[in-house]
Amino acid sequence: MMVRVKLYSLFRDALGTPEVVLDMPPDSSVRDLVERLRKEERFDRAYRTLNGSLLVLDEEGSRLELEDRVVGTVHLMPPPAGGAHIEVGVLSNAELDFGTVIARLSSVSRGAVATFIGHVKAQNAGERVEGLFYEHSDELLHKVLRRIAEEESERWGLSGVAIYHYVGWRKVGEMTIAVAVAGGSRTEVLPALARIVERVKHEAPIWKVEHRESGKYYILGDKVLRVETA
Repeated sequence: MMVRVKLYSLFRDALGTPEVVLDMPPDSSVRDLVERLRKEERFDRAYRTLNGSLLVLDEEGSRLELEDRVVGTVHLMPPPAGGAHIEVGVLSNAELDFGTVIARLSSVSRGAVATFIGHVKAQNAGERVEGLFYEHSDELLHKVLRRIAEEESERWGLSGVAIYHYVGWRKVGEMTIAVAVAGGSRTEVLPALARIVERVKHEAPIWKVEHRESGKYYILGDKVLRVETA
């Protein structure tokens, strides 16, 4: 499958050409395309200079996410001037280096960075918790997290937002969610951080099953429903 990649700004200058044509395997994603381009040292250097922040559009000008399929022609460019640094991730067993995430947000901060890290509770409702299982929509979760990050970035005038959420089985004490926001002052970043965490809780397609001593419970937003077993 031949994919035509139009390059702009820093990426065009790095490769010395406004476009490249790549022979990609069928059903390749944007992520596959980017990783293929990163094999070229000059592109990879530009990519790392931007901390992995880029914008990919299809032939109609619609934004493509990393997991979207690439077909025909795509436009690859740095984020528009003045745009916030946005990064989101869905993790399973990989350990998140949140210190590095904070460092990236600090590099675009105009004066303040606020962070939130959630862990699996040891107790809930007076019972010992054995662990959590996060079921999710593989097709939608990444897109919803990015939409929340972009909308809240614009709402609060932030310079950066990072949202990472774990899925699958998590043991007591392990990280479940990590959020960082960068902006000009605490009056921006603190309320923005709280709103993003609440929106992820209520809007992201994630369904939490909490394993307690007395059984399994769905934690659906603010509702708790016991999982009935046959």
